[in-house]
Amino acid sequence: MRKLLILSIFCVFLFSSCDIYNRVFKKSEPTETEVAGDVLANITGENKEAMPLDSNITKVSKKELKKIKKAQNKAEKLARGDTLNIAEKFWYALFPITIERVKSFPKMYSEQPKSILVLYPWNRSKREDASEMFITNITKELSLKGYYVVSAINTFNIHKKDTTFSHEYIKHNQAGELRKKYGVDAVLYVTIYSMNKYWWSSSVTSGADYYLVSTKTGDTLFNRKTEFIYDTPVPAYKPNKKSDIFNMDKDREVPFFGLSYQMNRYVFIDIPFGPYHKKYMKDQKKFSHPKEMNYKINMRLDY
Repeated sequence: MRKLLILSIFCVFLFSSCDIYNRVFKKSEPTETEVAGDVLANITGENKEAMPLDSNITKVSKKELKKIKKAQNKAEKLARGDTLNIAEKFWYALFPITIERVKSFPKMYSEQPKSILVLYPWNRSKREDASEMFITNITKELSLKGYYVVSAINTFNIHKKDTTFSHEYIKHNQAGELRKKYGVDAVLYVTIYSMNKYWWSSSVTSGADYYLVSTKTGDTLFNRKTEFIYDTPVPAYKPNKKSDIFNMDKDREVPFFGLSYQMNRYVFIDIPFGPYHKKYMKDQKKFSHPKEMNYKINMRLDY
């Protein structure tokens, strides 16, 4: 009997201290402000001020609430530019609309740049030699497209003498200063975000963005953001328990330079041809790729 009494006292104490007590018993109790108002009214003999009712509050039914939410969602879609319904999205996914290059990159045809300086890329990835691999492949691609490109060796030499000669320190609004020094029509700014292969995975992630800025007007002539995932035949690395490093055999080496070459070839596949190409100003009606490329490429060669 004594144990039962102690248990009941403990339950009452627990019940009173928890939130259930506050919700059940204290719900009808007056608040501290109301009590203070009553005491002040008794002392002064004045009537307690009645709280004004908010006449703007209106009850909304569930049906009306759904209509309001639907209207809000529609307004948000219009603000994002998403005006297609489900059927239209499905149709355009099967039969995408091709955009001509003159519409995607109109300033490339109006300004007609001839010479390009590729700045030393801003490497924000964990791979130290990513900048060298990118700039080598980029200068090659732009040269094949018919542009005069300042040699990558010159960029390397300038960067060794002055490490601020890179996209990290030279901003887009400073492109006009590079025209005075090097006499180029445009400057290519490249930022490398990732070029990594984790030891537990067989995939290589590579992401970067590109901005070709005019040195005459400061406008962006060509821009692209990319994220590629290469599913390589190289298996995941197995940690070597006898050493602090991973067991990287020759058979397991990843061809990062080849992957960089393939990625940059995709990036500049639809850039308008330059003045030193036979198709110069003849590709305006050709199709262009999206300005944001997100591709997954299978390089396993299973066939």
